[in-house]
Amino acid sequence: MDIHVLFQSMGQGLYTMITSIGTWLGKAWTAVCGWFNSIPFPNALKLFSNTTVNQYLFYGIIAYILLMNIWAIVLFGADKASAKKQGTRVSEKKLFRVCFWGGAIGGMIGMYLFRHKTLKKKFSVGVPVLFLIQLLLDSFILGFLGFWTFF
Repeated sequence: MDIHVLFQSMGQGLYTMITSIGTWLGKAWTAVCGWFNSIPFPNALKLFSNTTVNQYLFYGIIAYILLMNIWAIVLFGADKASAKKQGTRVSEKKLFRVCFWGGAIGGMIGMYLFRHKTLKKKFSVGVPVLFLIQLLLDSFILGFLGFWTFF
């Protein structure tokens, strides 16, 4: 038997096997999609099928994140200014709370821009950890909404 004939018959057998597996997977996928579409979802779960709502959510979340980060920068700057003047200070609890609720990036920028609270372990460790957590959450949430909205 010639080697070319052997490889040709092996290739044809492999092609037949792959096409039959592909056909079976296509039928299975169609059955799963049909079953999934037949489930009566509540309207709240169908939220992500509306592109307009997704756009409002996407831009609303981005606006919220920007406002929280700007607020964190302003608070760190105001606290540094009042610390120099021995005036009324912004509490550490408030600074950390703003960083926790979405302003960790602004908190880090404010910390290093104004050189404020960088020696306190609670801030020098806590705010970067919050930044990493928020980076993961924001990228997941905005990536999910952006996928359903713009693609």
